[in-house]
Amino acid sequence: MFVEMKTITVKPGTSHLVVENFQGKNAMAEMDGFIDKKIWVRSRSKEDEKVIVAIQWESEEAYKGWKKSPIHIAGHRTKREKPDYILDFKNETFVEASLPASV
Repeated sequence: MFVEMKTITVKPGTSHLVVENFQGKNAMAEMDGFIDKKIWVRSRSKEDEKVIVAIQWESEEAYKGWKKSPIHIAGHRTKREKPDYILDFKNETFVEASLPASV
């Protein structure tokens, strides 16, 4: 399994805007190899809120297929200016660790 983790730090009271952007039906869910998408919000801090979006793929190849797909590229071509409520954005990818059979 291959996971893309997006961590978006936003101004207090604005995490719902990021959640709305990632919720709902989208083309990603129709791609071969897509497994699931989960969204978490941390809003305990008075200084900021964090939204974590975890997108699971069957493989790194499936993930790369999405990144290179015409619909994904087109979505980023019409890139708009970063909203002022976004303070920081981090994107990381992970592969599932293989554990010994005895664990």
